[in-house]
Amino acid sequence: MRRPEPSSVDGLDTVWSSPTMDDRLKQVQTSDLTDSRLNHEFVAWLKTSGMNYLLMLLLVACAFLAWDWWNRKQGEAIDTAWTELASATSPAALRGVARTHAAVDGVAELSLLTAGDILLQSVRSGLRPGLAAGDEGAELTPEDKAKSLVEADAFFAEAVELASARPGFAGKPMMIAGLFGRAAAAEGAGRLDDARTPLEKVVEISTPEYPPLAEQANARLENLDGIEAHASLPNQADLPVIAVGEEEAFTVPAADDLLEMFEAEDEEAAEATSETGDEAAPEATETPAAP
Repeated sequence: MRRPEPSSVDGLDTVWSSPTMDDRLKQVQTSDLTDSRLNHEFVAWLKTSGMNYLLMLLLVACAFLAWDWWNRKQGEAIDTAWTELASATSPAALRGVARTHAAVDGVAELSLLTAGDILLQSVRSGLRPGLAAGDEGAELTPEDKAKSLVEADAFFAEAVELASARPGFAGKPMMIAGLFGRAAAAEGAGRLDDARTPLEKVVEISTPEYPPLAEQANARLENLDGIEAHASLPNQADLPVIAVGEEEAFTVPAADDLLEMFEAEDEEAAEATSETGDEAAPEATETPAAP
């Protein structure tokens, strides 16, 4: 059997090589070459295309962070808008909410409708918004009421305009509410002809989705016909004064005086009826019986 030949490595002591050791050395060298080639290829990829991919990854991460920030910002804006709407109690404050949060769906229309309702309620009660009876300057003058009705109509008209710009029937409920408000403002101002137009518009747009609202609008149109048929009663100050003497003048009595006069007449009629009954009773007793 042939013995392995001696070999020398870098001038060191002579060692004996074998086929198994040679194979291992080849495997180690091959592995080192493969690792080295992979390292060189990775470094080359980083130098050529790696930065582009890293930049794309960075852009995707930034886009995700921006999208998340935008969603949170939108949610905060919606919460703020509804909070301010709930806390606003005056027409001026509600107008400010409508201007500030016009981009939030529904907030501007609701703010304007609420402001118009507050003014209509103020005209009905005769008190300024936010004030109670007895407060200084709380009572509205006729000029103040007329001005409030004009402002209420403007609020309702703006709400109708914003709601009509919404696609589909999403804005129909608010549009119908605004039209009803315009009709109420016109009725309060005595402009019955102007009240017909918004009510007829309600009948048109509420069909077929909201038939009860169409019926309500038709009922109000019929009531307008009845209101027009009634004659207006003059004020007591506008009634004429009838002269009955040189120094005396007859004035129309107040409602309390008229009530007392009617009650006195009723009492006199009742007394007369009772006296007539008392006189008829003795005559009936004195009549002799027939034989």
